[in-house]
Amino acid sequence: MSEYEWDRTTMAVVASALSGDSDGAVELLRPLPQRDVCHVAVRLAAMAADALIVAAQDAGGDREEALSQWQQCILQHEAEHSGE
Repeated sequence: MSEYEWDRTTMAVVASALSGDSDGAVELLRPLPQRDVCHVAVRLAAMAADALIVAAQDAGGDREEALSQWQQCILQHEAEHSGE
C-alpha cells in the first residue's frame, strides 16, 4: 500500500469514527495486512497529537502543556481502569 493509500484510508477511518460508525471504521481496516493497519494507526496518532497541540496553543498554552495534559489523561484513565 502506498503512502497515498494509507492517508486515504486514515481519512476514511476518521470520517467513519466522527460519524459514529465505528463498525464501518473497523471494516475499512479488516482486509488490510497488519503492516498497513499499523501505518494507519501511526497516522491517526500523529493527527491526534497535532490536534491536541493546536488546541493547547489556541487556549494560550504550548506544546509541553498539551503533552502534560495528555499524560495526565492517560494516567487518569489507567487509574480508573486498573482493576478491570
